[in-house]
Amino acid sequence: MIKLKIKKLIYKHKATSETYVDYLKSIGVECGDNITIFVPHSTTIDVLNPYLLKIGNNVAITGPSSILTHDYSVFVANHMSGGRLFGKQQPVIIGDNVFIGWGGVILPGTVVGNNTIIGAYAVVSGKLKSNSVYAGNPARRICSIEEYIQKREVEQLKEAVDIYRLYYQRFDKVPDKSIFHEYFYLFSSNEQLTELYKSKMKKNGNYEECLLYLKNHKPQFDSYESFCEYAKSKMK
Repeated sequence: MIKLKIKKLIYKHKATSETYVDYLKSIGVECGDNITIFVPHSTTIDVLNPYLLKIGNNVAITGPSSILTHDYSVFVANHMSGGRLFGKQQPVIIGDNVFIGWGGVILPGTVVGNNTIIGAYAVVSGKLKSNSVYAGNPARRICSIEEYIQKREVEQLKEAVDIYRLYYQRFDKVPDKSIFHEYFYLFSSNEQLTELYKSKMKKNGNYEECLLYLKNHKPQFDSYESFCEYAKSKMK
């Protein structure tokens, strides 16, 4: 509680994800449910025109990211237009189930479709298709979400084995199960879930769906110990 009070004193409405989202709602930004701003004090969300911004459900924003509804680059034109002043204010819509990577910039007039991943330091403008992965500056479509999911499925075991190997080499001991909090599907059934694993599922916002998947899909390994034996064999 003391730490939270200090954070609020220093960062005010940017103290936590919850306080930032509550602030955005209070000034007129249309916000859905389960919005997470991971580094609120270094995230910039344009509030000059809060009514021009809509953020959907299940949106994760990493920092230091920026979402802009106005562009003051017209400053230059306004000094060369013979006295005429221009404006550039456009709405931004961020759909449901969207991830904005570290340092991502969403420019005015952008519409981000549902189920979309925006890569780190991507600069985004225009209309982004749903069910897609975008990256780069300017951002371009890299692949579909279906292709991304397939790639993640293929890479899970390799990445987990690499984590085991590097941990073992660094500390000369078998890693604790908690180290694999993003890979527990490889060796956990519903009966083998730790509180940490359960909290990961709950935090994602689809706990019951995760439990159902685990019920209907047998893990690749019968236990954590079996996974460790396999990973250790790959070190030879």
